[in-house]
Amino acid sequence: MPPKKRSSGATQSKELKPSAEGASPDKKESPELNLKKHRDKDAEFVTLCKSLHVTDLVCDRAWVLWKTVQDSTDEVTEVQKKLWGACLFVTATDMDASCFTFTQVLKAVNLSVKQFVALVKKLDVNLDTISTKVNSALARLEKKYDVMLALYQRFEKTCKSIFALVPNGKERDTMRSCWTMFLLAKGRALQMDDDLVISFQLLLCTLELFIKRCPSELLQAPYTVSKVQSPPTRTSRRNQSRAKPRPPEPEVDVQLLETLCKENDCNTEEVKNVYQTSFSAFLDSLDLSRSPDFPQVNDLDQQYEEHYLKSRDIDGRLFFDGDETVLAPKLEITQVERTPKKNLPDEDAVLIPPQTPIRAAMTSIQQLRGGLISSGDQPSTILTTYFKNCTVDPTQDIQKRLETLEQVFSQRFAQAVGPRCAVLGKQRFTLGVRLYYRVMEELLKSEEKRLSVQNFSKLLNDSTFHTSLLACALEVVMATYGGVSSETDVCFPWILDTFSLAAFDFYKVIESFIKAFPTVTKDIIKHLETCENLIMERIAWRTGSLLFELLKQECESVYRLAYMRLKTLCSYLLSSHPELEPIIWTLFQYTLQHEYELMKDRHLDQLMMSAMYAICKVKSVDLRFKTIVTAYKNLPNTNQETFKNVLISEGHYDSIIVFYNQVFMQKLKTNILQYASNRPPTLSPIPQIPRSPYKFPNSPLRVPGSNNVYVSPLKSPRMSPSIMTPRSRMLVSIGESFGLSNRFQKINQMVNNSDRSFKRTHDLGSTPKPLKRLRFDVDGQDEADGSTRSRMQEQKMKEDAESKKE
Repeated sequence: MPPKKRSSGATQSKELKPSAEGASPDKKESPELNLKKHRDKDAEFVTLCKSLHVTDLVCDRAWVLWKTVQDSTDEVTEVQKKLWGACLFVTATDMDASCFTFTQVLKAVNLSVKQFVALVKKLDVNLDTISTKVNSALARLEKKYDVMLALYQRFEKTCKSIFALVPNGKERDTMRSCWTMFLLAKGRALQMDDDLVISFQLLLCTLELFIKRCPSELLQAPYTVSKVQSPPTRTSRRNQSRAKPRPPEPEVDVQLLETLCKENDCNTEEVKNVYQTSFSAFLDSLDLSRSPDFPQVNDLDQQYEEHYLKSRDIDGRLFFDGDETVLAPKLEITQVERTPKKNLPDEDAVLIPPQTPIRAAMTSIQQLRGGLISSGDQPSTILTTYFKNCTVDPTQDIQKRLETLEQVFSQRFAQAVGPRCAVLGKQRFTLGVRLYYRVMEELLKSEEKRLSVQNFSKLLNDSTFHTSLLACALEVVMATYGGVSSETDVCFPWILDTFSLAAFDFYKVIESFIKAFPTVTKDIIKHLETCENLIMERIAWRTGSLLFELLKQECESVYRLAYMRLKTLCSYLLSSHPELEPIIWTLFQYTLQHEYELMKDRHLDQLMMSAMYAICKVKSVDLRFKTIVTAYKNLPNTNQETFKNVLISEGHYDSIIVFYNQVFMQKLKTNILQYASNRPPTLSPIPQIPRSPYKFPNSPLRVPGSNNVYVSPLKSPRMSPSIMTPRSRMLVSIGESFGLSNRFQKINQMVNNSDRSFKRTHDLGSTPKPLKRLRFDVDGQDEADGSTRSRMQEQKMKEDAESKKE
């Protein structure tokens, strides 16, 4: 039953995992490499270790890892030294041994950041070769590099429009000092220095400082600063000591900052707040707040050097030097979007390069803010009317709740981003409140149209509903500012922890929120759908979740989700054994229904993969966990943490193989063995999956987006039209003689007049249909009278009858 131990990767790599005592180098061990201890190793490998100042213990363990890699790879001669560097990085990271910086190892093996990241990922040939700790560190470094690269590219572009070229090249020295100061400010002022938007705003603050202190001859319009000086006055030596000092310059030149923000599509108020909180404090630490002079280049370099060596990551100064280790990957011609102008021939098409990360972030922020310009920080007149129509007016409770949550949000935001960023947190909270009010108003309008009522006292006095809706609005704001694909300290599910909100309550408002959000973008829709998947696959299964009560009631929907993911995985791995899919599903479904405690603090897919392995084992089908995991990576919304970091017991995590042997198989051993007996368990029914109109065409199916067009297969030319399609519809038989042209005109008229369903799409020109029902309204309708309920029930019965016919 347990999986066979592999003789190469996984077994040997277990020896690499340090114990608690060996997590750092031995205190008695000399930091210098003892060459006599390493005569059994390749001389060039030892030389590399010595150049990176690694200890004897790191050298030994990296060599063991290298031998594992060597055994599992056929051709390594050409990239041998590069692989050595990767092994040293993996080992030092696992051991928390601060031997070298990331840049130092890149230079030692002559690789760029992207090349090195790709190489380390290739080392992950077995489940346990590279730990989640290393993967996390590598992802952080790659994210930091991407942010720094985007910032430097914008810095270089902006500087070309600011600084004038002079014969002595002094503008280059000024730009270098500016970039170095920004790097130092970002490292010191921001706790979360991989936040693209705040880092970019800090860059604009640094540029403002250098522009206003720069000689006029170094600047170009519109950045030329006129410095009006008073004429010199003759002062006797006796009165020189009494001369008044030059008045300090203002902390920030608002006009100059506005120019910078306008040129870079950035919000001036937000940049000004970054200046007054984070940047001013940084200048105070350098005694530069009131000084009219530039900071000394050598001082900046020295201080940044200390910060860089302490952080052990990427030397950001190398971007300015054009160093090969931080070179951006070359843009392939296929990556350039070919966007022809309207009515122009193909040869006149215009080539537009892809949007830069900063430009994309600024554009998304502008779209969000622009869509909420008309929305105030207080409820609109329409929303206030809804509040007053309630049996119990919720206005005061809503205001008190917002005040409390604003304090919580701002404090937690400052903790994550930086101690001086509470003001920025309040700004984003304010924007979230505007969106919260806007979406709430649209939801109530839709509900009023659906229910023909105006009293929503039950819903509007539900504290959980309001917190969930506000959390969803703030998640949209945070995702817009942070970039929807970025992984930061404030990314989802940070907002759930901040508000102590149950994941399943948040899940219930997502769909209604998307439909009621008037200017929702495709990226935000995708982000919220990712949040949905995270909730239903992982977060909702945490201890104490409401979902376990639903599981006891056999919730048909995650079964549908669980089966769909299993079906996809089986199509990858067991296409030659289709009979195993219903058997695996039976075990999987049994686990979810009767052993749902296994889901607590674990992932749905962990049980799915374990069930697949167990059935293949008892059915004597050769399928290894490594093969399952390799195919699993191709599923949507997967993460290697799922199979590398599984809860075994309280506080103890290990690989999915250990989970299968020590937990899953022990819990379900009796049930699993029944499938190998002569009387196996009865197969579980397959969940009902919504059918596609392009599959299983056994009956007429409506074309998506139209109520008047149906498609049906042509089984026989003699078949009656009344059988093929509803009597009230027009029969169109593709492939047969169609008849008169007026039939085409009738079809066009039907399609043009048909109601189009409003789905999750960015179509600003269409008007959304009323929501069928708020997911949050689980206890029935709000204040609807009896006649309204009767009409709704009759309508539902008609819809059910029609759907059965269809």
